[in-house]
Amino acid sequence: MSSQYYRVKRQKHTFFINSANPSSETILSLKQKLLKALQASATHLDAAAANVRSTADLKLSIPSKKDPHLFEELIDSKTAAASGLVDQQMIALTLKTQAGTWEPVEIAQPESVTDLDDLEDEPEEAPRSKGKGRAH
Repeated sequence: MSSQYYRVKRQKHTFFINSANPSSETILSLKQKLLKALQASATHLDAAAANVRSTADLKLSIPSKKDPHLFEELIDSKTAAASGLVDQQMIALTLKTQAGTWEPVEIAQPESVTDLDDLEDEPEEAPRSKGKGRAH
């Protein structure tokens, strides 16, 4: 199996995590890569994400196949392939709060951008008048 990458999302942040061998790489291994990425990006993150120190503080989930608004937690001991991850899979990241509970899944949706070049202009009506080109 060839390598795959996954888009791990939390709020407005997206981390791209590569798996060289999804059939043998575990979810825990992906969390370790993500932890390094979080620590390297600490100055650009909110306080909760910047203070994560352990993979035990990270929960990865994927949208449920039954209801895409619900998320199913990925189990640390399973491989990426056994967890059903596919290339370019979106994975939700949630963090453990100070109270010991998990924050809810929150993934910001990108704002819709209208490309003005793609909009068709309304045709302007030409004034109807007599001219050299018109004979009545």
